[in-house]
Amino acid sequence: MKKRSMRVLIIDDEPVVLEESRRKISVYVEEEGIFTASDSESVMKILSSMPMDLVFIDMQMPDTDGFSIASYIQSALPDTKYVFLTGHAELGAKSYDYEPLDFLCKPLDLMRLQKTFDRFEKSRGKKLPGKTQLALESTAGFVLVAPEDISYITRESRKTVIYCKDASYTVKNSLDELEAMFSDFNFFRCHQSYLIPLGRVVSVSAAGFGRTFQAVLDEGSIIPVSRQKYGELRDALKKQGTRFLS
Repeated sequence: MKKRSMRVLIIDDEPVVLEESRRKISVYVEEEGIFTASDSESVMKILSSMPMDLVFIDMQMPDTDGFSIASYIQSALPDTKYVFLTGHAELGAKSYDYEPLDFLCKPLDLMRLQKTFDRFEKSRGKKLPGKTQLALESTAGFVLVAPEDISYITRESRKTVIYCKDASYTVKNSLDELEAMFSDFNFFRCHQSYLIPLGRVVSVSAAGFGRTFQAVLDEGSIIPVSRQKYGELRDALKKQGTRFLS
């Protein structure tokens, strides 16, 4: 995935959190375009010396607050977009009075961060790349995976594994987290241990003398479908345009 050439400022008074946010944002933005600040004086020094495309603002600072910084950006830097960061989700409602580009909870989630940068590009009228790649934290670092390249996702031996055509990745996310993250890409939880892309389903049939079901994917994988999920899967496929012959 090509990193974005842009200027980003991250504001946070907690050094560990600031570095973690910088590390995750650097997955999407070139390192030389990332700046950090931990107090209002350094924030003003940076904002007054160079233009920023996007500012990530911690809502709670020891010598100011995120709303004050947002007000300054709105009045002095109208072309600069900003995102609120907080460890307290209940502050989100008030934050939208300031019309931020986005609202994120700390620690930052890489897949959710992808949506933030998509929103930024849309706000600037830029055409998004044809192939979306999502950054996932694996046991060996970060991996970039395009949803369309995924065959299926499963939970096995207490590990979450993403299977693609030519590779597999063990990631730190739970299957519940990935189910929510991949909801925008038409993935379906067909079993407590499996997530499948609806577009890869070739057939669904009874297995085990009719007591259970299974889905066959386009690359040949056979995935179990729980009895409770069979009807939901059928409905989801219909919504995708699949015709069922009676």
